Amino acid sequence: MRKKAQGISINVIIIAAIALAVLVVLFMIFTGRLGLFSKGLSEATDCKQACKSAGYADGSATDETATDCGSGRPPLPGYSVIVDGVRKKCCCT
Repeated sequence: MRKKAQGISINVIIIAAIALAVLVVLFMIFTGRLGLFSKGLSEATDCKQACKSAGYADGSATDETATDCGSGRPPLPGYSVIVDGVRKKCCCT
């Protein structure tokens, strides 16, 4: 009695290897970029430095309860500073 084994075709193996390589490259690209971004934000001590690290030209502090920075621009997400004992949000330009 002869039994035929089922196996994965070569095409499936090649496509899986290419997809894995693409995922590894994407992971390396995004973790490198995100690492630089978070490093810049952790080194920032005021709104001007935080905004420059995020790619903006300049920045200033505004009241923490503010929902926008004028012209409908939201404050820099996830970052705030303490100025004279009061927590402030950063508005970037």
